[in-house]
Order: sequence, then C-alpha cells, then structure tokens
Amino acid sequence: MISLYNEVRERTELLCKSLKTEDYVVQPVVDVSPPKWHLGHTTWFFETFILIPHLPNYKVFHPDFNFIFNSYYETVGQRVLRTDRGNLSRPTVDEVYKYRKHVNQAMQQVLKNSISKELEDILLIGINHEQQHQELLATDIKYILGHNPLFPRFETYFEKRKSKSRTD
Repeated sequence: MISLYNEVRERTELLCKSLKTEDYVVQPVVDVSPPKWHLGHTTWFFETFILIPHLPNYKVFHPDFNFIFNSYYETVGQRVLRTDRGNLSRPTVDEVYKYRKHVNQAMQQVLKNSISKELEDILLIGINHEQQHQELLATDIKYILGHNPLFPRFETYFEKRKSKSRTD
C-alpha cells in the first residue's frame, strides 16, 4: 500500500511540474479549480480522514486548512465556496507543497506498519479520490492555460518521458 500511495501522490505533483507559480491560483470559471487547491484538497483528505483519527499525537499542519481545502464534506466543517477558490492567494504554493510533505511524512508512519481493513478501505478511497483529482487537475490546467492569451503549453513529465523513449 505504501508504494501505491507514494506513486499516486508523486503523479499529482508531476502533473504540476511545468506550472509557474501564477498558474497555480487561476480560476477562470466556476467549474475550474486552481491547481493549488487540488494539491491542498487531496492532502486535506488524508490528513482529515486518516491522520487525525488514526495517528496518535499527529499535529495538524495548519488549523485553517480544514476550512480552505474542504470541498463538500459538510459534516467535517465549513468550507470556502467553490466560486472563491481562485481568490485564495494564501496559503502560498510553497506552503501547500510543505503541507503535502508534512502529510506524506506522517502517512509513511501510518503505512509502515500493518493497517486494519477499515483503515485500508479509507486509504483506498483516498487514493482513488486523488486519482479522480488528477483527471480534474489535468483538465483544469488545460483550461487555465488554454484561456491565457499566450497559450502556454501544458507539458507533463509523462509527455517528456514518452518523447524521450521515442528518441532512444
């Protein structure tokens, strides 16, 4: 499970590898979420549903991130409206990546030992949830860059790898 978790989390970050800081916060229409929000939201899921209830002495990265990165989980607390995600200049992109690192390190502690069936089920939901957000993230990045008058190219690590293997 630990290798699947790590692979999925890495893939999300690889989708964002070619973005510039400014690209992470744009929300041109309500149906698009900024890449920074996707990164934070998928991290929030693991912190909220696995680390807080299952890792003794876990320290929440930032108390306001539950409000910022919650989406539709009304029972977990209030949230920023979807239409306002593009107004979140803070936390910074760097802080969101630090959040991901903090949660990933704590998840390694949880996953290095055997886990219960209940926890494994939640973990798989979280992994599938992040994979769903990878699809949304790729689509949202294409929409964001496609509406920039300079038409920056959405280049992914996966495209570079594919074209490199063609030249080998």
